[in-house]
Parts: sequence; C-alpha cells; structure tokens
Amino acid sequence: MEVTLSPRARIAVAWIAVAVGGFVLFEAAHALRPFAWAIITAYILHPLVAVIHRKTHLPKHLITTWLYVMLGLVFTILLINLTPLLVNQLQDVQDQIPSAVEQTRDWLEERQGSRMNRLGLEADFIESRLTSFAEEAAALLSSSALPLVLTTFSVAIELLIYLIASFYFIVYGDRFVQTIRDVLNRRYHREFDRLLVDINNTLGAYIRGQLLLVAIMSVASFIALKILQVDYALSVAIATGFLELIPLVGPWAAGSIAVFIALFQDTTPFGWSHGTLALVVGLTYFALRQMEDAFVIPLVIGRIVHLHPLLVLFVLVIGTSLGGVLGLILAVPVAAVLKIVIGFFYGKLMAREVRHVEVVRHRHDLERLIDGFPSRVNATVVLLLEPGILAWDDLPLVQRVVDEALDHAIALSAVTPDAIGGALATAAGIPTTTIPAALPVALEPAVP
Repeated sequence: MEVTLSPRARIAVAWIAVAVGGFVLFEAAHALRPFAWAIITAYILHPLVAVIHRKTHLPKHLITTWLYVMLGLVFTILLINLTPLLVNQLQDVQDQIPSAVEQTRDWLEERQGSRMNRLGLEADFIESRLTSFAEEAAALLSSSALPLVLTTFSVAIELLIYLIASFYFIVYGDRFVQTIRDVLNRRYHREFDRLLVDINNTLGAYIRGQLLLVAIMSVASFIALKILQVDYALSVAIATGFLELIPLVGPWAAGSIAVFIALFQDTTPFGWSHGTLALVVGLTYFALRQMEDAFVIPLVIGRIVHLHPLLVLFVLVIGTSLGGVLGLILAVPVAAVLKIVIGFFYGKLMAREVRHVEVVRHRHDLERLIDGFPSRVNATVVLLLEPGILAWDDLPLVQRVVDEALDHAIALSAVTPDAIGGALATAAGIPTTTIPAALPVALEPAVP
C-alpha cells in the first residue's frame, strides 16, 4: 500500500519546491537571457503561426520552420547590405570624436573662458576631462564593433539556444500552458484561464506594439534626418527606433545623439550654422515624440500598461541592475504583468463571500441548478436536499453537478435529513451535513 502525504505535508513540499526553484532561477539568471528572447519571439510570431495553421491545417513545426527560413533570408539580406554601411558609419563617428572634442575645447576657450574663470573652473581640468571622454568613447565604439560581437563564441551558443527554445515555444507553447493548467485543481481552471488571457493580451499587445513602434520611429526619423542632411542618418535612425524600447529615457537619448552629430558634422544644409541645424534636429525629434504620444502609441499600443511614471523609473532601475539591457527592456512589461497578478489575488482576498441557498425538492432541480452555474462563478452554493428525491441511480447526476461546479469555481455543500441523499453527496465529494430524520424539516425557498 502506497503512503500518501497529509495536506500539511503537501503544502510543505510545495513551498520547498518553490523555494528551491526560485533559488535555482536566481543563481542561473545570467544564463536565461536566450530563453527570455525566445519567449519574446514566441509572443510575436505565435499569432501568425496560429493563423496559418488554421487556414492551411499544416503542422505547426513545418510552418515555424518555413517562417524561420524566410526571416533568416530577410535578415541575411539586410545584414549583407547594411552591415558594411553601419560599420563604416561607426568608424567615422569614432574618427570624428577627437575633432568634436577639439571644437568643444576651442569654443570653451574662445567664448566661455571668462565665465569659466568667474566660476572657478580651470581650462586644463576641462581639457583633461574632454580628452578622457574622447578616449573612452573611441575605445567603447571600437570594442563594440558589430563584426567582433558576431564572431564571439558565446554569442553563437546563445543564438543556437535562442533558436531552439523559440521554436519549441512557438510550436509547443499551448502544451506547456495546458500542462501547468492540468496541475491545478479543476476548480481553479476558469480563473487560471481568465488570468492567463489578461496576461497574454497585455504582453502580446505590448511586445508586438513595441516592435511596430521601433519600425515606425526608425523610418520617420530616417526620413527627417535625410531631409536635414544629418550625417550617419541610417545609423542614428536605427538607434532611435531601438531606443524607443526604453521608456522615458530612450527617446531623450536618441534626440541627444542626433543633436550631437548635427552640432559637430563637417557640413550643414541650406546655409545654416551648426547651432541652427542642431536646434532644428532637436525640434524635429520633439515633434516626432509628440506625434508618437498623440497618434502612434494610442493606436498601436493603446492603454496597455497603466503604470505611474515614477513607478516606471523605479522598475527601470531595478530591471537594469538585475538584467542589464534585457532587464531594461523587459522591466515595464514584467511590472505590468505583476500588477495584473497582484490585482487578481488582491481582489480574491478582499472579495466578500457570495452564498446562495438552493432548496432541491426534485432531481430536476439539480439539472436546472447546473444551467445557472455560469452566473454564479466563485460563489458558495448550499444545497438543501429534501428526503426521498434521490436514489442510488442518481449518482451520475450528482457527480455532474460537482464537475460543473468545479468548472465554474463554485464551492458546494449540502444539508439533508435523507441518508441516501447524504451518501450520494458525500460520495461525489460534496461536504455534507446530515441532520437527524426525527427533527421536523420544513424547507422553504431561501433568499440569497
């Protein structure tokens, strides 16, 4: 005979498993980056794969493989055509940094020297700091060049893990969710489905919206910079798009980069001075940001993430400290999911118990009771069973009542003076109170 665990022992084992799992995830957090990107990819591509699967009835793994091949070809074409241009522009920026620093030094010495002296700032100190900044910026650009990154062994391994994990998440993601759902008690399935729908809607809309926002802002800023003849328009436009992934801080950083390049490039259009060009570029980025807030974000993303700006800054700092760039990007959507989960459980903790008392005078009353379960989700229903209405053959009916109640998260209990009715309810798993048959019973319909 197998030994079963008591309810208290099961709870203890569950908490131990959660603690061990949390510790393992915390210790291995640095290795979870490819899986995080794989989940993001699955959220983006799964709707497309699902639509093609419904239309063609082809296996999901074939659709996903075909989609990966197509995306790989597109990425390869873009890489072949854009990489040399981007690398050349990065090299030009690196070479231009000393010139920009020299122009800044001359401007400080010629026009701001008297003010610096009144403020007690020494020119030698400013010069040393500018020189140090130029050396650090040049070293940073040199060390982060794209060909060097793409040839590292660790990146290749992470890329392989990412491709395999994202493939499985897209093809078998529904099975993973169903496995988690099956672990839960049937009573909580409907609540689990509702919570999962809210999370999926928020994450899916946010991620797909952000991806579209990157594309829109990259194209719009490229067109604007090209018209204004700003150097390195393509590189700055791509950086502008991806910096949109960083809330609050990203757009300001993108505008600062564009203004800096406009201020120190060799030539200016339309006979403008460098200051005028930098001012126009700054105003252009400000106008793009305002149009983004007024039209793009409401239409593309909508009111998805309801977070206070101060809370956004807080989660950005936490995300950056925990996960670096990936944590910076995922901080806001993760905070939005946590808000949904916390709100869900807070609502459960604060909700008042809704109790319904049902007098069952005939077996058909149980069938009518089942039809009313959808309107009593999460309620407590007490059954007052009159004697003599149930027979042993009614066990399947009583069991169906229990199953439907579990599907709608309804807590059932029963009170009856009938031994057979009490036995059937107990056998089906309904907590039952059997009152002595000698007591007078006068059951009248109760007001909920």
